[in-house]
Amino acid sequence: MKNVKDMMGQLDVQNMKQESVYALSKEKHIQNFLKLHHLDTSIMDDYWVEFLDYNDDYHTCLNCHSLESCPKDNQGMKKNLVYREGEVILELESCEYGKALEDKRLLLEKFVVTNMNDQLLLTDLTTLNVINDAKNLSLNAQNALAHILKYIQEPSDQGLFLHGDMGSGKTTLLAGLMNSLARKGKKVGFIHFPTYLIDLKASFSTGDDEYAMDRLMKVDYLLLDGIGEENVTAWSRDEILLTILSYRLLNHLPTFFTSMYGYKDLKKVYTIKKGDEIRANTIISKLKALSIEIMLDGGNLK
Repeated sequence: MKNVKDMMGQLDVQNMKQESVYALSKEKHIQNFLKLHHLDTSIMDDYWVEFLDYNDDYHTCLNCHSLESCPKDNQGMKKNLVYREGEVILELESCEYGKALEDKRLLLEKFVVTNMNDQLLLTDLTTLNVINDAKNLSLNAQNALAHILKYIQEPSDQGLFLHGDMGSGKTTLLAGLMNSLARKGKKVGFIHFPTYLIDLKASFSTGDDEYAMDRLMKVDYLLLDGIGEENVTAWSRDEILLTILSYRLLNHLPTFFTSMYGYKDLKKVYTIKKGDEIRANTIISKLKALSIEIMLDGGNLK
């Protein structure tokens, strides 16, 4: 036989549940769910815990304005009620901030070989001032932007070679182009060439294949940033750069470049010693075959 204390406890729980269900039924978002699936409020008696959990999560998310301000352990996720086969189910799904984070993650996965920071890889041409302020750019900058926008619409085997002083915007513009290609699902390589050479040499002793040339040579689209700014040696020029250029030219793989030097000055950079003119000429001839040379003359391309 149940004692009075146990019976009173059960009544308290039942009363609390009924009060909770009543309060939940007044919530607009819950009313909308019931109306959408043609459900009576009585179903909330059987799925009280699910509705209660959903409502708590809903109000937690209501005043959230960013992923960073999310107080949840599973940041970027929200709980959602689903009515399926006569049952009310509570499921987890990404919120708007979580979806944006997932989109970034999927986009970054397209950069299959890179030593650049994520912020640069996520450069979106549509958010740069150059798109809306193109008429105020120099003629050279307008020319570069026109080539980039045309390439996005009509990709070809021949890439672009942007050169100019530091701060001229060459890396930013081509980062935006690489981002656009990645958004189309293309596999992209984007490396700072001087740093890559240092990492490649270090990998010989560690056995790390992250910097393997094979991955670099075969990627769909490749941007070599800062060529000519490396510590130029016969090894870096002939065994690395020339090998990459030769493979990509032979296999019609689009390649893009940035440099402080144009083709003419780059020839001097790659002439290490007397008698190297042939090697340097070979580098320049392959660059010319792979890309269109465009000079940038400064400006804040943001």
